[in-house]
Amino acid sequence: MAEIALTNTGLDAFLEASPEFRGPGAVRAADAVLSLLALRGADRGTGVPEPTPALTKELLLEDLPAFVCAAPGELGTYPAVLRALAGRFDGERRSRVEGVIGEALPDFERAMGDPGNLTWPRWYAQLLRADGTDPDDPEAVRTWLAALDGPPLPEGVRRADLMGRTAVADLLLAEVLTRAYVRDAERPPAAGPLLGDHDVAQGIGTVAAALLDRWTAAGLAEGLAGEYAHLAPGPDDFPHLGLADALLDEHLDYYGDPSVPLPPPETEAAEEDVEQDADLLAAVVDELAEAQPYETAAEPLTEETSGKGGTAGTVPDGGGAGPRGGGAGPYGGEAAHLLYTLYQRGCSAESVARRAAEFEDWTVDPALEDAPVRVPPPASPAYTTPTAGELARLLGSPGINDTDRARLDKPAHELAAVVDRLAATGLVFRYGDAFGLTPRGCAVVRYLLAVRRVAVPDAAETSGWDAARLVAAAEGWPPAVAGRVLADWLRARGDDTGAWGELVGAIGTVNAGTSEAAATRALLGLLDWSAAPAEALRDALTDPVAGARAEEALLARGGRVEPDEVPDSARALQVLDGLPGKKGPLENRRAAFDAAAARWPGGSAALVAAMAAADPHETARVLGPLGVSLP
Repeated sequence: MAEIALTNTGLDAFLEASPEFRGPGAVRAADAVLSLLALRGADRGTGVPEPTPALTKELLLEDLPAFVCAAPGELGTYPAVLRALAGRFDGERRSRVEGVIGEALPDFERAMGDPGNLTWPRWYAQLLRADGTDPDDPEAVRTWLAALDGPPLPEGVRRADLMGRTAVADLLLAEVLTRAYVRDAERPPAAGPLLGDHDVAQGIGTVAAALLDRWTAAGLAEGLAGEYAHLAPGPDDFPHLGLADALLDEHLDYYGDPSVPLPPPETEAAEEDVEQDADLLAAVVDELAEAQPYETAAEPLTEETSGKGGTAGTVPDGGGAGPRGGGAGPYGGEAAHLLYTLYQRGCSAESVARRAAEFEDWTVDPALEDAPVRVPPPASPAYTTPTAGELARLLGSPGINDTDRARLDKPAHELAAVVDRLAATGLVFRYGDAFGLTPRGCAVVRYLLAVRRVAVPDAAETSGWDAARLVAAAEGWPPAVAGRVLADWLRARGDDTGAWGELVGAIGTVNAGTSEAAATRALLGLLDWSAAPAEALRDALTDPVAGARAEEALLARGGRVEPDEVPDSARALQVLDGLPGKKGPLENRRAAFDAAAARWPGGSAALVAAMAAADPHETARVLGPLGVSLP
């Protein structure tokens, strides 16, 4: 690599005026701080870049954790350089910069030590220092790289994590360099340009690599971009990242924020070669999405016709999975959605027919949308749509008959064909109408989500959360999954009185006063109250949200409860949450409300007032359609 020098940063003047910064590590720190301040546009009128509070914070929390490597004993040198620069000022200006340094210092130290901020150059520079290699000797660095068999990884960090962070850091540095060059060209500074035309002519990437070599280890970035590129795989080495992006999009559609956690898998994921499995799964998803829908058969789909040219469930190499082959059917583009929803269910099994009914806009009982399904033993690979009676049970629609089943038969077979294409990877299964992720498939989808920074805790993590965090997450999970995780949390704490008190209290307070309060309260219905200690139930009687639930559980055990022990708010919420909500005609809701009002002291007006005081949002949603006026 041709010698590239970032000139006019004031480094020589700074080192001459600050003799305390001696030695390679201190010089490297001064070079990085002055260079990055100058590139970010700091005023160089005094001969050195002048830090402002904003530039100081950006440098400590964004730039240094992206571009430099410092041994633990050298870490304090970077803020020390900033303090030395601030010391050239007088009065308030100096105190403001020093104040930002003091405030940002803990976060700077955390960011520099966070494995999630590692890039390939920063990671290798850290490793070679630990091995005793001189980071300022390019020949020693190359020899060290040549001795590596493959990319070693920090604990808990994957190749894709390092690649992604490296790509972001490379883009950021390229942008900083480009803007600095353009800025100096448009308004030539008195101190002189930072980059010469000859430097930039070699390419911004080359300039960036030269700077990274100065800030991490000599010759490192050059080696990783050339002879030792296999030690720092880039985006092209991760074809599955397109599927990771699609799964992230699904998560954002559901929750709007990657930090909102998904539930832990029902069983422990079986991780083998997760990257290879991810590539395999991504290739099939891409194939399904790009395939032309097959031509619809004139005859209705049956077990016999779906087996012409190969039974459904058998996936010929590259062949079509539809009734006629040669395409993916209308659901080929739904493969990523299917994978995401299976993980979002805690990796529990789903029904092909129920999912096909949802795709076809059939009405499905909201209480059954995410309900687990029984997985039958392996049998014939051919798909058969469930009977009308089984469909009625799956969808919560008692009126379904054989005519309805015949209408769903074609969509169900088409969806089963897509599932079978996925199942050919060994990462998805389908037995009869049930399909889901295998343990390996669960591990792969978890990996793909984690690559895009979606929160995917395992069971050990959720069991260690505090009650408020658990409740806030579980409120958005399918009920069956949420109930399982809540039970696991209580069990991890011995199902004792304290644990029950924490959990019940969190359910009543998390999201209190918001439009999500009712959904959070629904978690009370997922708890096994028969397993609660009697003392915990006694303590919960006075809870303004859960008191009526605790009363029911105590009475069921033959206990006694004085009526005035339970707050009116808890009784009102019990009535409110028990009224028919999303499903059923409004007259059923009216009849249930009138019956409850007849038993309530003071009648309907007093009941409505108690409901509105306890949860105005849900009261308006449930009673508004009935024409009931709220106080």
